[in-house]
Amino acid sequence: MEWRVIDSVVCPRSNMTFVCVISPKHLKLIVWTVTPLKLRSGDRLTPARRGYQLNRNPDQVIDVVNATPFRPRLWQILLQNRPGRDMRLSDTDALSL
Repeated sequence: MEWRVIDSVVCPRSNMTFVCVISPKHLKLIVWTVTPLKLRSGDRLTPARRGYQLNRNPDQVIDVVNATPFRPRLWQILLQNRPGRDMRLSDTDALSL
C-alpha cells in the first residue's frame, strides 16, 4: 500500500521522524520512522523488500518503526514539540493518547 505524506516532524531527542500519511483509501496514520531523509508533503512511501521507498527511489529506503491511527490530539502535541522545543512526550504517552 502506497502512502502519501501529508506532514512530518522530527524529534531531536530520539531522532524519530513522525510522519502523517494517507492511503489511497483515505486511511490516515502517524508513522514512526528513524531516517536521515527529509520527508515533505506530497512525497510517496511505497513498500519495498527492505522498508519503504521514498518516491520510488530504491536508494532512499526508510524503516517504519511503528504506525498508529491518526489522532488529531497526538499530532498537535507532536507539532508543538518541533525542534528547538523540549519534547515532553514519551513513546508510552503517545500510544495512550
